[in-house]
Amino acid sequence: MIGICGDDCNFCPRYVATQNGNDAELEKTRKLWVRLGLRDSTFTAQDMACYGCKPENRCAYSELRACANNKLIENCGLCNEYPCELLNTALEASETLQQKIDSVCTPDEMEAIKKAFLSKRSNLDRIHSEMKERIR
Repeated sequence: MIGICGDDCNFCPRYVATQNGNDAELEKTRKLWVRLGLRDSTFTAQDMACYGCKPENRCAYSELRACANNKLIENCGLCNEYPCELLNTALEASETLQQKIDSVCTPDEMEAIKKAFLSKRSNLDRIHSEMKERIR
């Protein structure tokens, strides 16, 4: 499952822990997000719960989500305007996370984060390419 922004939800520790009802893993993910500077320490594990790209969920890319929802598309790779400036800004922000990941994460955490969050561009490129092929 590829999220609106290109994240691979199958590898996202927040999404997987929520879907499995694993509160311990969600707490572990919360601590990782705090170490990465993505959340402050007052953020609770339950605030980390993710049920997918739904308007009621907290999301770092809420503007992208709103845009995709307005266009009635599942993710940005399915957009005729792909890639747009809004998406490029989100992709750049995600790619800058790489440096922090390398200095803060364990090898296992690093692998999970790379699969979940650092393949946005390639995931969306593939989806967009497949969409264009179907149209031909």
